[in-house]
Amino acid sequence: MKPRSVPLLMAAALVVGACTAMPSGPSVMVLPGSNKTFDQFLGDDRNCRQFALGQAGGVNSPQASSTEAVSSSEVGASHSSDPGYGAQYRYDASYIQCMYASGHRVPVYGQMLAAPPATPPADYKPDFPPPVPQGYAP
Repeated sequence: MKPRSVPLLMAAALVVGACTAMPSGPSVMVLPGSNKTFDQFLGDDRNCRQFALGQAGGVNSPQASSTEAVSSSEVGASHSSDPGYGAQYRYDASYIQCMYASGHRVPVYGQMLAAPPATPPADYKPDFPPPVPQGYAP
């Protein structure tokens, strides 16, 4: 290998690695709604994937058929300042919103808080005394 080709090869690898890839699908699990059939779920899933792709900056079916479609190089250039997960995050958020609006079950993020343990009122008197602990001899 010529000494001049090594820097060119490294530069080409950096350029290719810097490109942002459009999401190929959601990275979250959505379940069919209680009153939805599986066929309805599949139709909504297809529609919401197209909607989410459009929201993330990709080209969906209506845009691809029009003469004003955005080329894939323009899409990559418009989102090149995103961190690696930016396009996927926008895609997932749009997909979840669409599926929720269609009546399906979506993941809920956040910390689950448990209720504090119930304490009896200060004037509580049980009907029966508590049992005597094992091994206790008065």
